Order: sequence, then structure tokens, then C-alpha cells
Amino acid sequence: MCYHCFDVLIDKLQSIVNISSSNQKQHWSTTTTRSFNYIDNLSESIRAPLFVTWDKCNAKSKANGNPYTLRGCIGTLSPRNLKLAIGDYAITAALRDRRFDPITYHELPRLRVAVSLLVKYEECQHVHDWEVGLHGIIIQFTTSGVDGKIFSATYLPEVAIEQKWDQIQTVDSLIGKAGYTGLIDDGLLKRITCKKYQSSKFRVSYQEYVDKIGFDPMELSHFSADNKR
Repeated sequence: MCYHCFDVLIDKLQSIVNISSSNQKQHWSTTTTRSFNYIDNLSESIRAPLFVTWDKCNAKSKANGNPYTLRGCIGTLSPRNLKLAIGDYAITAALRDRRFDPITYHELPRLRVAVSLLVKYEECQHVHDWEVGLHGIIIQFTTSGVDGKIFSATYLPEVAIEQKWDQIQTVDSLIGKAGYTGLIDDGLLKRITCKKYQSSKFRVSYQEYVDKIGFDPMELSHFSADNKR
């Protein structure tokens, strides 16, 4: 799954930057042992909620103990046909996460991708009825009043661990992520409905992708002078 994410992103970025040599394009398309066969053989009946996450290796982050920073993450809480959704969300997370600038071709060697399939959904008894590091959570609540507004948001299981948050900090942050800017008090917390879930996560770095296919796609690419920056 993760190798397929790199496949489709490389194809997309090469089309954006306009590879100057058609021979190089042909070499890439005919010599690679890419993962499209895996996707082609995936049954269309296999459906699951999923998220695709792109991280980037960052020198400053290494100094803080974690070499990667978030570069884009988008998914769906509704079951999707994985044969189509993995590639779709790989591109969407890389290029259309509004929190970040689109990923560029020259960032590829520093990228890592993760595909999270969401499983084992359970209703929580209360907003803190879940375990840090094991569960992701989905919250939903409505503001009080006649014209109450609905807010909802989710964090994947790894978010609290990576941010070193406890349950209270995680829920408070997630309420903000949902777009709520009011007071967080006991009344609000009691109105929140919460679901917890686990994820089956797969992760691959660009170097692992290169090792898998046996060559570096970037070494095959030549760009026009206008695209050299």
C-alpha cells in the first residue's frame, strides 16, 4: 500500500514539473517493478476507513528526537474501496492538505508515507474512555442554543503519543481542531459523543521505496532549465 502511494505521487509530481526527456519517462514506466500489480490484484470488495500521512525528515526535528514532521494527512472515516482510495488519498494528502503547501518533487528523498486502516470502532462511555497510544478518537458535539452548531474531528492513535499529550490535552486540542473556540468546561465535555478506534498502520520511507524497486526514480529524471530551482 505504501509503495503504491509513492508510485502515484511520483507520477503526479513528474507531470507537474514536466520531465524534459520522453525517453526518461519511458524508462521509468517500463523498468520499474512498481506496486501497481498489488493494487490491480486487490479485490474491489475490500473496503475500510483510511488515512494517508506524509512526513518529512527535518534536521531541526532530529535535534528534538523525532526526525520527521507532518507534511500532509487526509483520509476518511467512511469505508472506501481501497483499490481506488489509497492512490486518491495519497495525492490528496500530499497536494491538497490546506494546512501545508503542496509537496514538491525535490522533497521526495526526505519523505515517509503511512497508510492507516481504521478498525475496531467502539462507543466511549465518556470523552476520556480511551487509551493513549492504542486508540484514535472521533468526537462530535453541538453547541447549546436553538441554532446549535455541530462540531466534529478525529485524531489517529499515534497523535497523542507523538505530541506527548495525556487524555485531557488530547481532547482539548481535538475540540480546537474541530473549530470550536469557546470555553471548554464540564458542560461541554458531557455533551461530547466519542468513538474510539484502533488502526492497522503501514509506513515506508523514500529510501525503503527505492530499495524495493531497485533504483532511484529521481536519478532518471531531467528537467528543463525553467524547472531548475
